[in-house]
Amino acid sequence: MNKRKYTIVQILPALNTGGVERGVVEISKALVNKNFRSIVISSGGYMVSQITRNGGIHYALDVHTKNPLKWPKIRNQLKIILESENVDLIHFCSRAPAWIGVPLGPVLDIPIITSVHMRFRKANFLKKYYNSILTKGNSIIAISKHIEESIKYSFPQVSSKIKIIHRGVDLDLFNTSKINPERIIAQSKLLDLKDNVPVIIMAARPAMWKGYQVLIKALSKVKYDFQCVFIGAGDGNEKFQNTLIKKIINSRLETKIKLIKSTMDIQAAMILGDLIIMPSLTPEPFGRIILEAQALGKIAIAFDHGGASETIIDGKTGFLAEPINIESLSEKISYALSLKPQKRERIGEFAKKYVSKNYSHEKMCNLTLSLYKQCIAEYKRNS
Repeated sequence: MNKRKYTIVQILPALNTGGVERGVVEISKALVNKNFRSIVISSGGYMVSQITRNGGIHYALDVHTKNPLKWPKIRNQLKIILESENVDLIHFCSRAPAWIGVPLGPVLDIPIITSVHMRFRKANFLKKYYNSILTKGNSIIAISKHIEESIKYSFPQVSSKIKIIHRGVDLDLFNTSKINPERIIAQSKLLDLKDNVPVIIMAARPAMWKGYQVLIKALSKVKYDFQCVFIGAGDGNEKFQNTLIKKIINSRLETKIKLIKSTMDIQAAMILGDLIIMPSLTPEPFGRIILEAQALGKIAIAFDHGGASETIIDGKTGFLAEPINIESLSEKISYALSLKPQKRERIGEFAKKYVSKNYSHEKMCNLTLSLYKQCIAEYKRNS
């Protein structure tokens, strides 16, 4: 197909931490490996070096701004870049950049793909209008069935344009055999874990909707011995942390739960866990942490809604609790802690195989690149 190198541009607000950002880095690397030219446009961030190190090109542009008064100027700057680079397809990964750049598609005669990473909740007219820009692509990527249903509910007229491409796990990064003992020892010191006590890990950004308080309540009902680490909660502001600390003390769990800052080696940290819990109060669009836990052979537990319902097979690769039901969550945790080592190991091995087959980083990249090629070919035929 490649009479020349096709040039693909991904545009997102910034290249700092997050699932969207990691996906862009992974796709960029895959593009280069498949002999495409990869360009990423963002306002910058510490992950820019990963783009360039892997052979991609990065342009810094204020595509993160939500101020419509600034959009015309940025759009003109973007137009110059797209023309000079002779771009074949543009992939918008967020709403603000899409509002800036989508109008350039027909002007420059370039096909457009958008991806939706968040739920389209019931919203007022203005919010729905703002969301609608992500339905303007020639194709729309939904990162889960849950997101696909959300798009169809709000914008049924675009149903035929939606393609589900689940986020993937980098099985090289989340591979127990490739994480050396020194890394695990370093994380053990950071987490300050006790010996011979089961470890429960919740790794999330410091936002209450992630379910910190619900998990504290559920853990207060667990009769088995455990220690729990909230990785990322230590990044929260003083009010956030004090709220959790007060809840922990009132639940008499101050010797069992600790708050720490996020770690730069989540793989090694998660290896130290027995259970990885994602108790999000509202449905996660996908919830990659659950798949990463399963890739490491850990037992994942989440509420049975959103992306978790798609990525956990209850009782086989992990456990699903009734949504926002503290008793149900507590029961699932207690049952998981009660499992004999052989049973826990069987679940872990099945989970590894399940993730490898269905949710690998390689599969995500291959499906995305196939969609790029398909979209370019169809656009040329229709033109």
